[in-house]
Amino acid sequence: MNIDLNIIETLKIIPLFLDFTVDQLVRLSQITEVIELAAGDVPVQEGQPLDYLYIVIDGEMQIEVYVPSYGNMETARLGPLDIFGWSAMTPVVRQRTGTTTAVTHCRLIRIMGKQLFALCEEDHDIGFFIYRRIANVVARSFLATRLQFMNLLVESIDRK
Repeated sequence: MNIDLNIIETLKIIPLFLDFTVDQLVRLSQITEVIELAAGDVPVQEGQPLDYLYIVIDGEMQIEVYVPSYGNMETARLGPLDIFGWSAMTPVVRQRTGTTTAVTHCRLIRIMGKQLFALCEEDHDIGFFIYRRIANVVARSFLATRLQFMNLLVESIDRK
């Protein structure tokens, strides 16, 4: 078993993983890598198949969704410790629901979605911590997107 101590040390600073045991961190590290993106890189493209869950270590990311008759609309700006690509952990969703672009140089944790899903099924403690956090991220995302779309509707009514 090849253990990357740098990834384990990186995982230890992420609040999501603070309650994990050393064994759980080792298992998680085996499906995790740290990647770097240049400004303008697009790790997640709307409509593409699901593959990874990401956590921003540093830098700034932008999420956009395509709105018919309007074009691309920014729905979020993400910074350190924010999670994106969470739809990789929801078996009902089969494709990405937005496009994520690096605004600045970024370092990210990239976790293999299918393997993380299996790990959550196998170790319910891991699953509990992961899904509790993902539920909060999803709720915040839907609330922010809903408010933006309501503003968009109000603006379109005001133009008439």
